[in-house]
Amino acid sequence: MATKIMFVAAAALVLVMAFAGWRTQGVKNETRVKDEFRFDAAKLKDKTLWNRVNDEPYYLTQNLAIQCAAPTAADYKRQRENNPHKSAFITVYVNNDGKDAMFTQQSPRFPQGSVIVKEKFESKDGKPVLYTIMRKREAGYNPELGDWEFSVVGANGTEVLAKGKLENCQSCHVGEGTSDFVFRDYVKITN
Repeated sequence: MATKIMFVAAAALVLVMAFAGWRTQGVKNETRVKDEFRFDAAKLKDKTLWNRVNDEPYYLTQNLAIQCAAPTAADYKRQRENNPHKSAFITVYVNNDGKDAMFTQQSPRFPQGSVIVKEKFESKDGKPVLYTIMRKREAGYNPELGDWEFSVVGANGTEVLAKGKLENCQSCHVGEGTSDFVFRDYVKITN
């Protein structure tokens, strides 16, 4: 009888441990899937991964250009003191998941997995100074802004300076609800 009880207890313990391990594995996989996107600006030229949206760098006024850096109040003050008229140029890329929504829909709804990259330059033919990224996440991630995650990446093309539901980005994009919170002044619709 004691052997039977020990066997049942051991079997129960094995099941509990297996279940706990399975649950932990599921959480690890879920986390890995959510964060598996890693940006590398060097890959923007790979036409199998990225689609250039605008042929020529698009001009941004100072008011818009400064907002794309997730600046602090001190950054705004310093920017105004150094050059109150400083503006920027951008080149925009979209990955293959978001290509159809970007190029063929007047009022797009980007699918989960869409990534839009804005490469920011101080002059039309200068080197990139910053990258801002919108990544369409799973339903419920950020419902107020179409489930978009925002990231700011430094000039080196890989260093993430800020990531998530960035207030600076959201406050600008919230007015673009009819285009899934994406500015598209630079897009030529081909439908």
